[in-house]
Amino acid sequence: MERSIVQNTADTLPMDRLPADRTTDDALVERYRRKFHLSPTYPLTAEMVQRHWDLERRLARELLASKPDERWDVFEQAYTTLYTSCPWLNEAEDDAHTRNDDLDFRHFLTLLGGPQDVYEVGSGKARLLRYLARHGYRCVATEVTRERGATWIEQDSNVTWKNSDGIHLAQFEPADRYDSVISTHVVEHMHPEDVVTHMTNVHTILKPGGRYILSMPHKYAGPADLSEVFGLNEPICMHLREYGWAETQAMLREAGFGRVEAVYILPMVVRRRMNLHFASRAYLGYAKLVEAFLGWLPLTLNRKLGRVGQLYLFRPEVFVVAHKPK
Repeated sequence: MERSIVQNTADTLPMDRLPADRTTDDALVERYRRKFHLSPTYPLTAEMVQRHWDLERRLARELLASKPDERWDVFEQAYTTLYTSCPWLNEAEDDAHTRNDDLDFRHFLTLLGGPQDVYEVGSGKARLLRYLARHGYRCVATEVTRERGATWIEQDSNVTWKNSDGIHLAQFEPADRYDSVISTHVVEHMHPEDVVTHMTNVHTILKPGGRYILSMPHKYAGPADLSEVFGLNEPICMHLREYGWAETQAMLREAGFGRVEAVYILPMVVRRRMNLHFASRAYLGYAKLVEAFLGWLPLTLNRKLGRVGQLYLFRPEVFVVAHKPK
């Protein structure tokens, strides 16, 4: 299958220039604060935002230039550097009181189908796995680095911590081991050359009939990395590539998966009043048709329409369930 793998354009904007007209430092800081869910009282400055911007762009270039045999070390070092150089991304995060685990995650109970063995790629604080563990699931959490990982997992939860490169999962786990594998907003951080390899390894560690539940930002609603703060239409930071429905389905098929279903969940404002979600091939067909239409539009217009896609049942993320044949 012929497939373009280059989207991140980190090398096209001079490193010493900001991409947006900074009308005021305060406006920039507030956009940044909202983007990363940071406390309104944390003493952020425009210089801190600039430091993060400079660092992410440099790290993105290093990640894209990395060779396959050195990639795990490069990625682990990059993310350790990011969170140690910008400690406020951990220290100032302040949205726990606004989050409701049941509203955020209850659709996973339906998509997974009852207590089982679940492996998550890129668990971060493991909010999702801690929620699933409370409902009887046996969960394995993983991260490429421990910088934002194991310390967040409750010691008495039904969650086991492991370290992996996120790509060659079959080197860390036996074949046919898990009922389900989950990745939420992780694949866009992977090197584009590694995504099919990652999916093939997910397929390997799943039991026959197992499912891979994958979500990530849709490219037409993005960018969803730091680039968004500066008003860009493409990711040039540590989202190394953002994807669409059709190419995601094609990659999953290449990796050996059979049936692929698109997931629809209601916007949060409606979800608070109504619990409705589903996964179907028919909805995938609809999403691909809308995506094809948006693809014919000028870049700035398809980004604007993509970001309001909920108005016509087009979610701002690619969210699929891919089934391994029995």
